[in-house]
Amino acid sequence: MESLKSIYQRYFDETLFGQKNGVTYNLRPEIGAGNACKVTTYSGIEIVYHDIRYHEPYPFCFASGGRMVELQFTLSGGRQVNVSGQDHETPVGRGTLALIQDFQAQFYPSAQEPYVSLSLAIPVSLFDYAAHELTASTNTNFEFDRLLQGQTFRRYCFKNDARSMVLAKQLISDFKDANRSPLLMEASALELLNMYMLQLFEPSPRPDGLSKGDIQKLHRAKEILESCMTDPPSLLALAKMAGLNDFKLKTGFKACFGMTVFEYLRHVRLERAMMVLRNQEANVTDTAMMVGYSNVSAFSEQFIRKFGMKPSEIKKYF
Repeated sequence: MESLKSIYQRYFDETLFGQKNGVTYNLRPEIGAGNACKVTTYSGIEIVYHDIRYHEPYPFCFASGGRMVELQFTLSGGRQVNVSGQDHETPVGRGTLALIQDFQAQFYPSAQEPYVSLSLAIPVSLFDYAAHELTASTNTNFEFDRLLQGQTFRRYCFKNDARSMVLAKQLISDFKDANRSPLLMEASALELLNMYMLQLFEPSPRPDGLSKGDIQKLHRAKEILESCMTDPPSLLALAKMAGLNDFKLKTGFKACFGMTVFEYLRHVRLERAMMVLRNQEANVTDTAMMVGYSNVSAFSEQFIRKFGMKPSEIKKYF
């Protein structure tokens, strides 16, 4: 059976990419502009990043008798895909987890539009191991063959949250770093896989006293915090924006997400700060202001408490 590494190498060879080096593949200039990057981790995960633009619509076909699980994030643009007779879109702002075997896919990329995506191709053996371990206490079987039930393709979609986007953007940044750490890239890839497998196969029971509508509103409050972390609303304003009373916001948020509203706000700010500092996009003072801190000392103290090192030390390690 064709290996994951072989599938992706053949994909680049057959879809008009020319290999630049061991990681980067340039789109041939007569077809478009941009490149794709690929790294194989120790556990066999293929991490693939596309940032390309076609001059003209360029449909192409690719087939394989292999099997894999693919976790994909479309960050810009989009494309239509037909897999074994079924049409699918890759919507911006959403993640997809696809189980694929013995497939034929036709891709219909748009022209004159940047297509930016990050994909993780996971070996079936790794997926089955994780599925077994994550659901061991539930007496359920979520392994690859059981989920596919003889089909060639099955896909699950989710909305991307702040943590998954931090990890995805960090992987993209790592591709651009000549001194990238394969261990850190694998760790980020495994955390992403774990997050989405938990979301799919081991959903948390609904907290007592909260309806399905309440849960949706609490997720809305979480999204508002993520988008307004530099200038967040007050608790009362956040409750009103989400359609909840302040008591249900405070108690429900803790029950759903394992931390208070303020703890989550601090978590989002510090995760964003870590990404900015790792990418050397700003100095410590500017980073603190960028994520909503007016007091740099308070920012540094909370950063040390969370990550175990000073913000100024990050550039020594990344």
